[in-house]
Amino acid sequence: MRRTKKSVLQKEQKLQKILELEKKLEEIQDIDVLLERILTETRAIVRADAGSIYEIEEDKLRIKYAQNDTQLKKLKPGEKLPYLSFSVPINQKSISGYVALSGEPVNIQDAYQISADKPFVFNKETDISTGYHTKSIYTLPLKMQSGKLLGVMQLINAQDESGKLIGFDEDAVLYITHFASSVRQALQNTYQTNLMVQRMLRMA
Repeated sequence: MRRTKKSVLQKEQKLQKILELEKKLEEIQDIDVLLERILTETRAIVRADAGSIYEIEEDKLRIKYAQNDTQLKKLKPGEKLPYLSFSVPINQKSISGYVALSGEPVNIQDAYQISADKPFVFNKETDISTGYHTKSIYTLPLKMQSGKLLGVMQLINAQDESGKLIGFDEDAVLYITHFASSVRQALQNTYQTNLMVQRMLRMA
């Protein structure tokens, strides 16, 4: 019983933290700063080792931000993560492309054990080139309050309290879904502010 009460308390604390973050994120006026902060905070909430945000660029998804704690520790001074030039077509063949098309999240427990009946496959090339091992993946669309799709967020390798790799469980999905929903208005406001600034610069 004590363990159950502790679990409930932890869940309540995380949901409360999400509400507090929502208010802070609404104060950010720069869309780039906001997106990077959303990725950082979402990873922290579910203890994801890595993650990225893809932005829509015509008929492709291009990585805008990439974070990877394990890889970051291996970098030499001045080196950057090797993911930022990565892009994929918006189609069903990739996980992120599928999510962008369908508008629905995808939760994968093991990237190397995706069922053959799925239209998408996991691209192993980045793992091979970097020596990283991707296991669990949670990918979701990033939408504004209006419903407009801004891009796709992908969270990689959930961890338990001891750092062991696990899948994104029901609690993690709850936190991610709640957070993604709560930042829609912030995304809407910041996106519109960004468009207004760009229009003013063009006029000037």
